[in-house]
Order: sequence, then structure tokens, then C-alpha cells
Amino acid sequence: MLIIVLLLPAIILYGAILAIYKPQSKGKNGIVFGIALPPGAEENGELQAIRQRYDKQFSRISIWTLAALVPFPFMYDWFGMLFIYYLGWIFAFIFVAVIPFRQAFRDTLALKKSHGWGSEDDDDESWKNGFTYHNPSNKRFLVPKRIGVGMTVNTGTLAGQIFVWGLCGAVAALLGFVCFMIVRAELTSPVLTITSEQRVQIDYPMYAYDFEIADIQELSLIDRLPSGSKTNGEATGKYARGHFRMKELGKTRLYIFKDHPPYIRIKLEDGYVIYNDKVPAKTRQLYDSLQQEVGGSR
Repeated sequence: MLIIVLLLPAIILYGAILAIYKPQSKGKNGIVFGIALPPGAEENGELQAIRQRYDKQFSRISIWTLAALVPFPFMYDWFGMLFIYYLGWIFAFIFVAVIPFRQAFRDTLALKKSHGWGSEDDDDESWKNGFTYHNPSNKRFLVPKRIGVGMTVNTGTLAGQIFVWGLCGAVAALLGFVCFMIVRAELTSPVLTITSEQRVQIDYPMYAYDFEIADIQELSLIDRLPSGSKTNGEATGKYARGHFRMKELGKTRLYIFKDHPPYIRIKLEDGYVIYNDKVPAKTRQLYDSLQQEVGGSR
């Protein structure tokens, strides 16, 4: 399920990039590779050569970037690596997909200048690479796109620069935080301890939890986990941690390594806690210790 959730946006992005940039060699409304051309210019032999080269390069990049998604489903058991690979694929695809377009844009602009087509009023230079707009002389914050539909930001204005750089900074900070948390989750395991104050502590970033021994209503060692769904937590092919809703149990906190039974199931007044260690023998030792403490508190 996780693979599908991540693959779906990647496939949508892939399709959107192809839909936007693949047709650029054909041109539309006198715009070819983001350059405004006069009537008849599209029949020029040099422009045809630019178009052919672009189509070959873009097709090659499209095939290779799609092939780069093939290893993705096989990384399911290594979620940290999977997520970083996923982000890397997205940014790499966006970057390499525009390389042939930028080259075609520059070559078409040079061809236009060499033939004296159009004038400075065409505003070609302001588009830089055909899809971003930078013109300090134009005071508008938003301008119509030449490539794709809708509006784009004029980075030649102060407001445009603040918006673009602020957005880039916010996205970078968010992705950096998410990557850090995922890698930390991969390298950090929950630790259950029984304190001298007769409390059970489960230490784990984001989902730490503690309760009194006296609050335990039922304690058992189980070999199978009930089915359920995540409400706020982390779940991969190897582990599940955080808040879940489990069949027949309801609200449950999981701190488990999947496929490493047994599991300690603790019933509290407001729900269940299920915990295990990666090493089954340690899980049984913890269970015995909890049993002794629960028996001694009653």
C-alpha cells in the first residue's frame, strides 16, 4: 500500500512533465521552445534540426527516468533508503527533463537573433529558460506562462524573489526534517524500561509513552498481531510505531518489529500497548519482568 501511495504522485508527475514538455517541439500559437517566432519561421531547416534533436533527447530521458523507478518497489523493507531514493528521483527527473528544453530554447533564441526575426518587444530574453520569468522592468508579480497553462511569478520583482526563495526554503526545510525523522526512525528502536517509581517507559522519538504499573489491567504474550490501520505513526514492512486502530482492540499504541514474535500486549484503561524487541528472547525477558512487577503491585 505504501508503495502505491508513493508511486501514484510520481506517475502523475511523470505524466505531467511529458504532457507539458513533449509537445514543445511542435509549437503552439507561434511559440516554439518558449520563443515567439514570426509566420513561416517554423519551416526553417535549422529549426527542424533543433526539433529533431530535442525529440530524441527528451524521449531518451523519458525512458531512462521511467526505468529508474523499477528498483523502487524492491526497497520496501528499507523505508529510509526508499524515501530518499524517491525524493532523489523526483528532483533528478525534474532537473534532467528540462535540460533538452533549455538547450533547444537557447538554440532557437540564437537562431531567431541570427535571422532577425521579431523584435525586443517579444520579451524572449526575460524567460531565460522558457518556463521561468525574470524582468525587473515589468512590475507585475504574476505573468501568463508561455509553457503550460496559468500564471507564473516574475522573479524580477522583489515580491517575486521573496515568494520564490521563501517557498524554496520552506520546501527544503520540510523535506530535510522529514528525511531526518525517517532516517532516525530507521536507526532508532523503541526501548521499554521499568523505572524504580513503578512506571513503564517507552522511549522513542515522536511517540514516547509512559504509564504506571498499577494501570495495567491485563498483560499477555501473543504470537500474532490483529489487523488494523495507522492513525498517526510509522509503518513499513519491518516495523510499526505510533498510534493505530486494531481490529477487536480499538485504539492501540504499537512499538513492534514485524515478523519477530512474540509481542507483549498490555491493556490499559484508554486502550492497548503492544511492544516487542527484535530479539524474541529479550521480549520474553521483558514480559517476565512486567509480570513480576504487576503481581507485586497487587
